[in-house]
Amino acid sequence: MPYQGFDIDIGSGPQQTCLRGLAVLADRREVHIDGKAYIVDSFVDLGKVKADQAGQADIVQKLELANKELTDFAYVVSHDLKAPLRGIKSLASWIATDYADRLDDEGKANIKLLLDRVARLENLIDGILQYSRAARPSDQEEPVDLAELVPAVVDLLSPPSHITITIDQPLPKVKADKTRLSQVFQNLLSNAIKFMDKPNGLIRIGCLDDGAYWRFFVSDNGPGIESRHFDRIFQLFQTLAPKDQSNSTGVGLAVVKKIVTFYGGKIWVESEVGKGSTFFFTLPKADQADKAKT
Repeated sequence: MPYQGFDIDIGSGPQQTCLRGLAVLADRREVHIDGKAYIVDSFVDLGKVKADQAGQADIVQKLELANKELTDFAYVVSHDLKAPLRGIKSLASWIATDYADRLDDEGKANIKLLLDRVARLENLIDGILQYSRAARPSDQEEPVDLAELVPAVVDLLSPPSHITITIDQPLPKVKADKTRLSQVFQNLLSNAIKFMDKPNGLIRIGCLDDGAYWRFFVSDNGPGIESRHFDRIFQLFQTLAPKDQSNSTGVGLAVVKKIVTFYGGKIWVESEVGKGSTFFFTLPKADQADKAKT
């Protein structure tokens, strides 16, 4: 029970006030010193506990505000960069077309390089916009039938003829924003397609019951990933291939992780170099979805 200040006897000396303010008895034990029995009470100062909790709440609130401001900043900056990029792209395309007969091979190569760099920057900005929106509250959450959504994503990606994608049915329904779930599967599948190095590529999508969660997987027989890169690939702007040898922006998996984490799930990869990779992620079942985000 709570106590409003109290005195404690220490040995045979005078009484000394130990706590001032609201406290509770946390523990009581008997100790023996020089053949005499003593009762030792331990108390918790609730005033200090409440002050610590208030301090932690203030820190959390400031962090949430800082994250929101950073997200808003990324969104605004990315959006404002798209307009001048479109102008650069249009101008470069106009020069390449109207001055084609005046440009030598080196000039044409430089124009192509410029257009490639503009396209890469556009993809990067689009990725940043996706990342900034990934954890924003959405009013579009509803039960989404993945048995319909995943095949639609596969059709949208139009994998090349040497890659076969199989879907283990049935896939469940989950409560989430349909667009965000599409981004998750689209990013995972597009990576598996993009980096496939086998003449007969195999990609498999499935789901397992994992208690309060669904555990999804996207596996492939591609090049595989070294274990030392397992954490790095989910970080923003991180790519395994040199940037001048790949059009990857290093944003896709970071977006996937942010979305999965927002819905209370986890994501990880298991892989063996030369044999392929399997990306796993969990999402709470429909009746657990609201609890997972609180």
